[in-house]
Amino acid sequence: MKVSEMKARLSAHGVEDGDLYTHGSLCGGEIDGIEQVDGKWFTYFSERGSKRNYREWPSEEEAAAYIYERAERLARRLGLWKG
Repeated sequence: MKVSEMKARLSAHGVEDGDLYTHGSLCGGEIDGIEQVDGKWFTYFSERGSKRNYREWPSEEEAAAYIYERAERLARRLGLWKG
């Protein structure tokens, strides 16, 4: 899935960008992120205004699947997953 599809699927279950993941930005808390830099896809952990644990992925689809899985698992654990 592409990032746009990942965001739509998560949103359908009540998880919005900025809740349990972020797309290309830093958030106030600790949160997983995904972004494209110079045509390459990366995931990271946003913590205290810094992006840590950068991981490069071979494709957008693989990076999006990683973030989707982590966001879904966390949402279910926290009782935030709808549907």
